[in-house]
Amino acid sequence: MNKRVNFEDNLFILTMHLRVLQDVITLDVEAEFFLGKTLDDIYFADHLLATLLGSLQENNFLIDREEVLEHFASVETLFSNVVQSLLNHNGNMAIQGAPSIVEKLAVCRDNSLARQESIESLYPSSSTQSSSSVVSSVELAELLKGL
Repeated sequence: MNKRVNFEDNLFILTMHLRVLQDVITLDVEAEFFLGKTLDDIYFADHLLATLLGSLQENNFLIDREEVLEHFASVETLFSNVVQSLLNHNGNMAIQGAPSIVEKLAVCRDNSLARQESIESLYPSSSTQSSSSVVSSVELAELLKGL
Protein backbone atom coordinates (compact mmCIF):
# COMPACT_ATOMS: atom_id res chain seq x y z
CA MET A 1 0.00 0.00 0.00
CA ASN A 2 1.89 3.03 -1.29
CA LYS A 3 -0.61 5.69 -0.30
CA ARG A 4 -0.86 7.47 3.03
CA VAL A 5 -3.12 5.70 5.51
CA ASN A 6 -5.10 7.71 8.04
CA PHE A 7 -4.87 5.26 10.92
CA GLU A 8 -6.74 7.39 13.44
CA ASP A 9 -9.90 7.81 11.36
CA ASN A 10 -9.90 4.22 10.12
CA LEU A 11 -9.50 2.87 13.64
CA PHE A 12 -12.16 5.26 14.97
CA ILE A 13 -14.73 4.11 12.39
CA LEU A 14 -13.85 0.47 13.02
CA THR A 15 -14.21 0.98 16.79
CA MET A 16 -17.69 2.43 16.34
CA HIS A 17 -18.62 -0.40 13.99
CA LEU A 18 -17.39 -3.06 16.43
CA ARG A 19 -19.36 -1.47 19.26
CA VAL A 20 -22.51 -1.75 17.15
CA LEU A 21 -21.69 -5.42 16.51
CA GLN A 22 -21.20 -5.92 20.22
CA ASP A 23 -24.67 -4.48 20.83
CA VAL A 24 -26.23 -6.60 18.09
CA ILE A 25 -24.75 -9.73 19.66
CA THR A 26 -25.87 -8.93 23.19
CA LEU A 27 -29.32 -7.47 22.45
CA ASP A 28 -32.45 -9.55 22.03
CA VAL A 29 -32.55 -9.40 18.22
CA GLU A 30 -33.73 -11.96 15.73
CA ALA A 31 -30.68 -13.93 14.64
CA GLU A 32 -32.26 -14.76 11.29
CA PHE A 33 -32.26 -11.04 10.44
CA PHE A 34 -28.82 -10.10 11.70
CA LEU A 35 -26.54 -13.17 11.78
CA GLY A 36 -25.43 -13.05 8.14
CA LYS A 37 -24.68 -9.33 8.21
CA THR A 38 -22.94 -9.63 11.58
CA LEU A 39 -20.68 -12.39 10.29
CA ASP A 40 -19.88 -10.45 7.11
CA ASP A 41 -18.97 -7.44 9.25
CA ILE A 42 -16.70 -9.55 11.45
CA TYR A 43 -14.92 -11.02 8.42
CA PHE A 44 -14.55 -7.50 7.01
CA ALA A 45 -13.12 -6.20 10.31
CA ASP A 46 -10.67 -9.12 10.42
CA HIS A 47 -9.47 -8.30 6.91
CA LEU A 48 -9.27 -4.56 7.61
CA LEU A 49 -7.29 -5.06 10.82
CA ALA A 50 -4.82 -7.29 8.96
CA THR A 51 -4.46 -4.71 6.19
CA LEU A 52 -3.97 -1.82 8.62
CA LEU A 53 -1.42 -3.80 10.62
CA GLY A 54 0.52 -4.50 7.43
CA SER A 55 0.57 -0.78 6.65
CA LEU A 56 1.62 0.03 10.19
CA GLN A 57 4.46 -2.49 10.05
CA GLU A 58 5.71 -0.92 6.80
CA ASN A 59 5.64 2.60 8.22
CA ASN A 60 8.38 2.78 10.85
CA PHE A 61 8.55 6.58 10.85
CA LEU A 62 4.91 7.33 11.52
CA ILE A 63 4.33 10.41 13.64
CA ASP A 64 2.67 9.43 16.94
CA ARG A 65 3.40 5.77 16.16
CA GLU A 66 3.12 4.72 19.80
CA GLU A 67 -0.29 6.40 20.15
CA VAL A 68 -1.49 4.66 16.98
CA LEU A 69 -0.22 1.34 18.34
CA GLU A 70 -2.16 1.86 21.57
CA HIS A 71 -5.35 2.69 19.66
CA PHE A 72 -4.79 -0.28 17.36
CA ALA A 73 -4.31 -2.57 20.37
CA SER A 74 -7.59 -1.40 21.93
CA VAL A 75 -9.49 -1.93 18.66
CA GLU A 76 -7.94 -5.38 18.34
CA THR A 77 -9.04 -6.22 21.88
CA LEU A 78 -12.57 -5.06 21.10
CA PHE A 79 -12.60 -7.19 17.94
CA SER A 80 -11.37 -10.20 19.89
CA ASN A 81 -14.12 -9.68 22.48
CA VAL A 82 -16.83 -9.52 19.80
CA VAL A 83 -15.59 -12.72 18.18
CA GLN A 84 -15.28 -14.46 21.55
CA SER A 85 -18.83 -13.41 22.47
CA LEU A 86 -20.14 -15.12 19.37
CA LEU A 87 -18.04 -18.21 20.00
CA ASN A 88 -19.30 -18.34 23.60
CA HIS A 89 -22.90 -18.12 22.35
CA ASN A 90 -23.59 -14.92 24.27
CA GLY A 91 -26.89 -13.40 23.20
CA ASN A 92 -29.29 -14.60 20.53
CA MET A 93 -26.80 -15.25 17.75
CA ALA A 94 -26.96 -19.03 17.68
CA ILE A 95 -23.96 -20.43 15.81
CA GLN A 96 -23.47 -23.68 17.71
CA GLY A 97 -25.35 -25.62 15.01
CA ALA A 98 -23.13 -24.31 12.23
CA PRO A 99 -19.63 -25.81 12.38
CA SER A 100 -18.41 -23.86 9.34
CA ILE A 101 -19.26 -20.57 11.07
CA VAL A 102 -17.56 -21.68 14.26
CA GLU A 103 -14.44 -22.62 12.28
CA LYS A 104 -14.33 -19.25 10.50
CA LEU A 105 -14.79 -17.40 13.78
CA ALA A 106 -12.05 -19.50 15.37
CA VAL A 107 -9.76 -18.43 12.52
CA CYS A 108 -10.71 -14.78 13.18
CA ARG A 109 -9.92 -15.28 16.87
CA ASP A 110 -6.55 -16.84 16.03
CA ASN A 111 -5.80 -14.01 13.58
CA SER A 112 -6.60 -11.53 16.31
CA LEU A 113 -4.27 -13.22 18.78
CA ALA A 114 -1.48 -13.21 16.19
CA ARG A 115 -2.07 -9.53 15.46
CA GLN A 116 -2.00 -8.73 19.18
CA GLU A 117 1.43 -10.37 19.40
CA SER A 118 2.59 -8.41 16.35
CA ILE A 119 1.37 -5.16 17.87
CA GLU A 120 3.29 -5.92 21.07
CA SER A 121 6.45 -6.50 19.04
CA LEU A 122 6.06 -3.12 17.31
CA TYR A 123 6.28 -1.15 20.55
CA PRO A 124 9.74 0.34 20.97
CA SER A 125 11.73 -1.31 23.71
CA SER A 126 12.60 0.88 26.68
CA SER A 127 16.35 0.48 26.07
CA THR A 128 15.97 1.70 22.48
CA GLN A 129 13.87 4.65 23.57
CA SER A 130 16.23 5.79 26.31
CA SER A 131 19.37 5.45 24.20
CA SER A 132 17.87 7.42 21.30
CA SER A 133 16.95 10.37 23.53
CA VAL A 134 20.39 10.64 25.19
CA VAL A 135 22.64 13.37 23.82
CA SER A 136 26.23 12.25 23.37
CA SER A 137 29.10 14.33 24.77
CA VAL A 138 30.18 15.25 21.24
CA GLU A 139 26.64 16.46 20.38
CA LEU A 140 26.44 18.40 23.65
CA ALA A 141 29.81 20.08 23.02
CA GLU A 142 28.65 21.04 19.51
CA LEU A 143 25.41 22.49 20.87
CA LEU A 144 27.21 24.49 23.57
CA LYS A 145 29.90 25.90 21.24
CA GLY A 146 28.00 29.08 20.48
CA LEU A 147 27.34 29.95 24.13
